[in-house]
Amino acid sequence: MMKLIVVDDSKILQGRLIKNLMKMDQNLSIRQAFNCKDALELFSVFNPETVILDIDLPDGSGIELLRKFKKEDPGAEVIIFTNYPTYEFKKKCMQLGANHFIDKSDLSGLINTIRNYSNKQNV
Repeated sequence: MMKLIVVDDSKILQGRLIKNLMKMDQNLSIRQAFNCKDALELFSVFNPETVILDIDLPDGSGIELLRKFKKEDPGAEVIIFTNYPTYEFKKKCMQLGANHFIDKSDLSGLINTIRNYSNKQNV
């Protein structure tokens, strides 16, 4: 079973995303965080293989969370899912260890990325 955390402040987006992920793979254990504080706490107790992470959170930066997640667990798969798909943000996130950088307008791209990662784990 793949453990995944979705970190985004939009309850609507999280609901749509989780609904789509569960349709794709029933072998997912998904937890949610809506801010940096809860995401850090959840990351340390849940030990996810994968994190879907927004850059803009109400109490801080997803980029700072990325830095902390990769320091705590360099093997964690971190997917940046953002409304800010600029070259500068992508470059910074990839330098900090993000595995993927996906525009929020590309929900199917995110689902396919998770599917591919889940399939690799189940081999």
